[in-house]
Amino acid sequence: MPYFTDNDLALNLVGAPNTGFRPGQLGALHSVLAHFSVYDEPAILSLPTGYGKTALLMALPFLLRARRMLVVEPSDALRRQTTSHFKELSVLRRLGVITAATPNPAVLGQKGAPADASAWTKVAEQDVVISTPQSFSPVVAPEAAQNLFDVIIFDEAHHAPAETWAAFLAHYPGARFVFLTATPFRRDRQVIPGRMAYWYPVTKAVKESAFGRVTFTPAPVRNANDDDEIDRSVARTAVAQLRADQANGFDHRIFVRAATIASARQLVGLYEEAGARVRAIDSHASKRTQDKAETELLAGEIDGVVCVDMFGEGYDFPKLKIAALHAPHRSLVPTLQFIGRFARTNDAATGDATLVAPLSRLKEASIKLFKEGVDIAEMIDEVARAQIAEAEADREVLDFLKISKQADSDYDSVTPLLLELYAHAQIFECQAQPDFSLFGAVIGRNLRVAKQWTSEDGLVTLLLTVDTSPPNWATSDVLLNVRHDAFLLAYNQASRLCYIGSTRRTARIYLDLIQTSLPDQHRPISYERTRRALSGLNSLRFYNVGLRNTAVNSQAESYRVMTGPAAERAITTGDARAYSQGHFFGSGVGGDEVRETIGASSSSRIWSNQRLTVAEYIEWITVLNGRLGGGGGISASQLDIIQHARTLRQIPEHIIATGWHKQAYRLAPRVRWRAGAGAPWTYGIVTDLELTNFQVNAARSAMTFDVVSDTFSESFCFNLGGGALFTKVGASDVEIVTGYDEWTDLASWLSHHPPVFYAADKSSFIGVNLIAAAANVVTQLRDGDAEALAWDNCKIDLEFGPDQPDGRLSVHQWLERHLCALADLVALVYDHRSGEAADYIAFVQNPDGSLVVRLYHCKGAGGAPSGGRVGDVYEVSGQMLKSIAFCDAAVLVQHIEHRVNPGRHRNPSRIVRGDFDAMKQALENTPPTGLTFEIFGVQPGISRGAVNAHLADLMVYGLDYAQRGGAAKAQWLTSA
Repeated sequence: MPYFTDNDLALNLVGAPNTGFRPGQLGALHSVLAHFSVYDEPAILSLPTGYGKTALLMALPFLLRARRMLVVEPSDALRRQTTSHFKELSVLRRLGVITAATPNPAVLGQKGAPADASAWTKVAEQDVVISTPQSFSPVVAPEAAQNLFDVIIFDEAHHAPAETWAAFLAHYPGARFVFLTATPFRRDRQVIPGRMAYWYPVTKAVKESAFGRVTFTPAPVRNANDDDEIDRSVARTAVAQLRADQANGFDHRIFVRAATIASARQLVGLYEEAGARVRAIDSHASKRTQDKAETELLAGEIDGVVCVDMFGEGYDFPKLKIAALHAPHRSLVPTLQFIGRFARTNDAATGDATLVAPLSRLKEASIKLFKEGVDIAEMIDEVARAQIAEAEADREVLDFLKISKQADSDYDSVTPLLLELYAHAQIFECQAQPDFSLFGAVIGRNLRVAKQWTSEDGLVTLLLTVDTSPPNWATSDVLLNVRHDAFLLAYNQASRLCYIGSTRRTARIYLDLIQTSLPDQHRPISYERTRRALSGLNSLRFYNVGLRNTAVNSQAESYRVMTGPAAERAITTGDARAYSQGHFFGSGVGGDEVRETIGASSSSRIWSNQRLTVAEYIEWITVLNGRLGGGGGISASQLDIIQHARTLRQIPEHIIATGWHKQAYRLAPRVRWRAGAGAPWTYGIVTDLELTNFQVNAARSAMTFDVVSDTFSESFCFNLGGGALFTKVGASDVEIVTGYDEWTDLASWLSHHPPVFYAADKSSFIGVNLIAAAANVVTQLRDGDAEALAWDNCKIDLEFGPDQPDGRLSVHQWLERHLCALADLVALVYDHRSGEAADYIAFVQNPDGSLVVRLYHCKGAGGAPSGGRVGDVYEVSGQMLKSIAFCDAAVLVQHIEHRVNPGRHRNPSRIVRGDFDAMKQALENTPPTGLTFEIFGVQPGISRGAVNAHLADLMVYGLDYAQRGGAAKAQWLTSA
């Protein structure tokens, strides 16, 4: 019968008086039995460093009635140490939990993989085999029978690479696995497989006197910049402590930690100068050299060892009581573990431990360890609790997100725990639950899906993509970049919000992701909602504030950014006239009294200045979701001086004009349209099209409008009811280019590049963001706001058309003659048709070399004189607002060059005076300081002297908006 089954009753868990297992050891042993009564997965046992894991190694096969047990040690030193103890059951005999008559098991310390059949036979004859992953992993020893071991214990389990665990678990499917460790977490975020069965706090071990006191002795240093002086001081202080301990009867040794192998060897001389015999041990030393050092250390022939990370975790040498840290650890966790190793008290000939280190080399996190009154044991537990909780959260993520797609085996070892996301979310409101199973092999044009994980309920998915596109500076596909990105999409059913986190924050990718998983049933949330990320935070501070000019598509200061430790203090009441909030980034104190950073923008994005694991990211957006949907208030701050966009809940009754998204003017993307499938395409650029004929429904929840060119018209709908913001009404196809030879339907493009709609109440809206009328605007015409012209021989109710029988001129004809008479006229362009910049564009070169570009918008008289012509003012004011986008030399040149080309247009715009080259040269040769733009509203049907208050208010609206948008001058041309 196998040894442990035959001797299972030999183990006495209670022990004789003053003997037996420690409470934590007993708890761990019972926890293992309880664990395997319920679970098949590995059991994880976490006990403090030096508390006595060797006793567990020896006791567990008795309790589990093992047929044959394998112990996996991380190093040869620990393999030798554990083998020597196990052969005699020395720890169990010392504890008095087995009798003297209990025989010893057959134990083999296996070094190297078994070479032949006889070696495997020898292994099979053992009760316990103790080896290392390098010697006995199934990767290097695949000949092992799958039932060779029924109990496998990993000692110091957190040191084993993930592939090592996987190999053993896969090769021995019927074995029960136990992972022993003091730290059940890893820096590489690989979770130790299994379930936490038991964790014993250090504070309890201290109360049992399992650990002694650790005294910190700083090495005195006069010049913290002199490395040689620092090292000599540490050596002198450590040797002085050693001699003092020896004088008090303690058989202590010194452990010296160095930064590098070279520095370890140099420190030997410094310790010899200080009067101590030490030996340097490193990974390059032979086994014979290491064994000799260990023998000399045990015999007291040397006073200590100098190492980088040798004689590390798990090594049992209680006489190492003086730790000299020439190279302190970089963070708090390994420092705490290191201290715990020297605090063990299982040798009567040893006393308390001493830690010697120079304060100048200690990191801030470690310095607080050595302040008077600090409970190191409590700090160790505090860190351990946090790390264990984090590890458990990681395990929950692995249980929560299951692999749903994988491109190839290259990504077998990639888990969600290896991925981090910046705390940044693009947020969409959804009409239905997205279907994350709809992602194919490729996202967009270039992102190949390498691996996808999805939750069982389908609410969360994590995508790993690879992009092998050539770099944008390469002229061919010979050179390739390989870029991986991660995307997390999470849908909340209660709020109907979808959060997208990404390592590549590109608007087009967000659109591809949400459009694939929920076609045309989504929309970005408003700025009013994103700014609720501040809800529940107090003591707000803002480090970066963006103010958006309320003159949308402005060519003046369209966006102002203020930075500083209190950037909001730079905002004045005067800014309220021209700006609304665009974005903010700052911090606030939450209910847990912890200050957190937070930012939000009008592009439906929220972010924080931190990198997060997948578990942390899900927790972060969960908290955000509560804020966005909660009713909590937002603390007052100076940022409130500036209005912010509100959620558009009702469409204004009267829309007077609209302008394309700023990208349309800057990039002039191509568009194409056709009457239906199979019909030939007509090509142009997006600014050839005009948005007009706005019809708002009675509930003010939807609006139809036409997208027209000189030869084409199609109806679209803007809808607040849910789903896509813009949809096409008719049967025609209208598409816009979004990449190289990549076309997208115009409705989808509009949903993510929404135009600005101007309302008669002076408000405007972009997508779901409503921008109220600017504060403190002028409401009365001032001197110079209007110039009265004679309009002799002009038929003022005829905007354009053929010559009249009575010889009178249309408004356009009259204005053209008037402009042609201007002194120093370089060029005059007639651009009256769909997509116009203005009816007339005049370029006037002043004597001082400066250039004035004047944009004239005309309207024939309609309705009753003056006050009855409100509709005319609405229309011309709308045209003035739209033309702000053309108050830019590059945009205007591109526009005119395209519009006057007869090869592109059936009825191109015409250059009335001058030529294109002269106009372009004048623009390019004029320095920015000498170039100004002026916008004119031409209304011959309005008498300057008869303008009432209401009409004046409307007229000033256009002037004020144009000047805020970048026009140096804005003026109405009226009749006398």
